[in-house]
Amino acid sequence: MSTYASVAPAARSRTWQASPFAGTRVLLRLAARRDRIMLPVWVYALLATSASTAYSFKNLYGTESSRREFAAVINATPSTIAIYGRVSSTSLGGITAWRIAVLAATLAGVMSILLVVRHTRAEEQTGRQELLGATAIGHRAPLASALSVALVANLGVALGTSVVLPFLGCTFPGALALGLALGCCGCFFAGLAAVTAQIAESSRTANGIACAVLGASFLARAAADASGYGWLMWCTPLGWVERVDAYGANRWWVLAPPLACALLLTLVAVRLAAGRDLGFGVLATRDGAERAGRDLGGPFGLAWRLHRGALLGWSVGFLLGGLVIGYIAKDIGGVLTSSAQMVKIINEMGGQQGLVDAYLAACAGIFGLVASVYAVQTTLRAGGEESAGRAEPLLATPIGRVHWAASHVGSALLGTAVLLAVGGFGVGLAHGLRTHDVSGQLPRLIGGALAQWPAAIIAAAIAVALFGALPRYAAVAWAALTVFLLLGQLGPVLKLSQAVMDVSPFTHVPKVPGGAFAWTPLGWLALVGGALIAFGLAAFRRRDLELG
Repeated sequence: MSTYASVAPAARSRTWQASPFAGTRVLLRLAARRDRIMLPVWVYALLATSASTAYSFKNLYGTESSRREFAAVINATPSTIAIYGRVSSTSLGGITAWRIAVLAATLAGVMSILLVVRHTRAEEQTGRQELLGATAIGHRAPLASALSVALVANLGVALGTSVVLPFLGCTFPGALALGLALGCCGCFFAGLAAVTAQIAESSRTANGIACAVLGASFLARAAADASGYGWLMWCTPLGWVERVDAYGANRWWVLAPPLACALLLTLVAVRLAAGRDLGFGVLATRDGAERAGRDLGGPFGLAWRLHRGALLGWSVGFLLGGLVIGYIAKDIGGVLTSSAQMVKIINEMGGQQGLVDAYLAACAGIFGLVASVYAVQTTLRAGGEESAGRAEPLLATPIGRVHWAASHVGSALLGTAVLLAVGGFGVGLAHGLRTHDVSGQLPRLIGGALAQWPAAIIAAAIAVALFGALPRYAAVAWAALTVFLLLGQLGPVLKLSQAVMDVSPFTHVPKVPGGAFAWTPLGWLALVGGALIAFGLAAFRRRDLELG
């Protein structure tokens, strides 16, 4: 508490009451001190992604003709289009912007969401904001300081991108357009997080709602790129990043929509904050029943009660995403036959069906990565229950430690399988209806999605191992998941060795549907995951409880 106690001696004169933003500068310095490690790491990771991609492309595709051939292949590959979008410019900066725009914008959104919720709702949830509110701090200062931190972070990403890329051979105007597009996208999600922090009563729920919107934005953009429905691109913030068309048209005016929406969301957040009590959300939590039901007679029933709301929300997102992906799958080949060269490439890839299967397999991989986020989040809920002191009363009863922890781990593993099955069901249903083959498409696409399950649980298994052995470093599981993501996205571009690529469990999953299926790699992944989980539960059984 020493960090917060240092803020208390602020001037206690009555003048602060006239300004709701009094103390914003003090809170901003406090936030900068708390994030002095995390924030530079985020910005550095985003800039390093841009720099490494540009450097790799400069060495691999140094001539205009090689970049044109590369762009032709990319624009004929629907799975790649769904993930990264289309290549609109064959300059060095153009293919660099194509590769990093969506990925960097998504990461900037996640960074902004976590920053704003960390300094608003999380502070209220722990009671620290009430402590600071007893000093000369205006009631709008916490929200203003949190948004200021996010603004500074996104400004660093924007300016850093504008400076780094020209040193690697990319022109400055395009670098500036790309950097500003990323920064504006981050500001949009910062404003969104400010609103969700007012709606929800817990930081977990606030982060979940904001990240769900981010995920829906990614799916809408992927659907727009893969299907050619340009109007859909204007309905998503990630689509705005593409519409800026850095190193192409450089549409500066497209930067206005995310900034205008960010400002509007900020005003909404301020209005919501003024109309609620400290510590409560706009959507209040319902009181529980006077007597517990039979489902709460054990730790697994309690874990189900804690996780069912999040699982339901995630399932709805997976179902909607699957329906969108399945609906546009049939049209993938048709939108890519605008030239004889593309037709030739499509035929070499196995024709229309081979192209559709490649697209569906890539989307199954996306489902696996997203489901692993849920797996880690659910697993770490056990650590949150422990640090909040809610686990200690339960463990004082005849309930064993391993039994209690296994209830959360089991919820994470089972919930991950449910999400993958729901996503596969959505894809199979929509694609089956369009191809008049529901009975044939449902099993193969549900199976293709479930093939990602052994890889998705590896991240959760790492979280269990850290929770059991090193509980204060359990959040490192998010870093492991980020490494898996970056290896999958940047590994092929950087020409990393297969040994390095194999660090990610997702490189071992069979590419189905369409590819050859093998049980051996899935079995090894399940074995590794099981060993990590067993180690984590055994370590938790022997250590002391961590209290917040």
